[in-house]
Amino acid sequence: LDLTIFIDPIDGTREFSTALGEQCSICIGFADNFGKPVAGIVYRPITSPTTWASGAASEGFTDGNLNKASETNPKGLLTSNGGISKFTEALMTELNYHRVPSGGAGNKMLMLLEGKGGAYIQDRGVSRWDTCGAQAVIEAYGGILAKLTKFSDSKQIESYTYLKSDINLDFEPGRASLTPYNVKNKSAIKKGETKIANDISEVKPYSNLSGLLAISKEALSDLDIIYDGIQRAKEQYPLSFD
Repeated sequence: LDLTIFIDPIDGTREFSTALGEQCSICIGFADNFGKPVAGIVYRPITSPTTWASGAASEGFTDGNLNKASETNPKGLLTSNGGISKFTEALMTELNYHRVPSGGAGNKMLMLLEGKGGAYIQDRGVSRWDTCGAQAVIEAYGGILAKLTKFSDSKQIESYTYLKSDINLDFEPGRASLTPYNVKNKSAIKKGETKIANDISEVKPYSNLSGLLAISKEALSDLDIIYDGIQRAKEQYPLSFD
């Protein structure tokens, strides 16, 4: 079996540099020769005690040391600490969810497993190394992590492709906005300018351009409700995928 390994040594760099290190994690993910995450670990090194989760769904394996919520929070929507999109704000209203801000994609996956939120949904991009290990772990625990584009369009649960590549294997022309984080040539965009990526050569190979939908095992029963809420929210504010 050929494996591709994605490693993020500091997931949550902004938090790491602003005295919020307990929200940072180390993410390691293993993907098979089809680009599907098959095993992973997400480790918070600065919490006391350290907290982590690992898993491999195909092996029926999970392990970890999690800081479980004393009372689960299924109506919590995990978001970044910074600004969120108009779509995300509208989605919280439509679902009657409340915001649970925190840093780092890996950390937010652990928070789903800890019962501190029921969903992590965003139309803003991260990178393959942020989500490969986290996806393998949350799937091993019975949850999901998928592209928001496919779920929003047709309720499909479709994974990003985690393979070594010189091009973005999940690129959808005309869908994502170019940003300093995903554009290959930063001179191609100007500050304050909104430009849509129409050619695969414009974007970095490992940028997640299709948004993110992560749902805990306990909240999967609300998947139809979440889908309907997404439809209503995007009627008000189109998803930006930036």
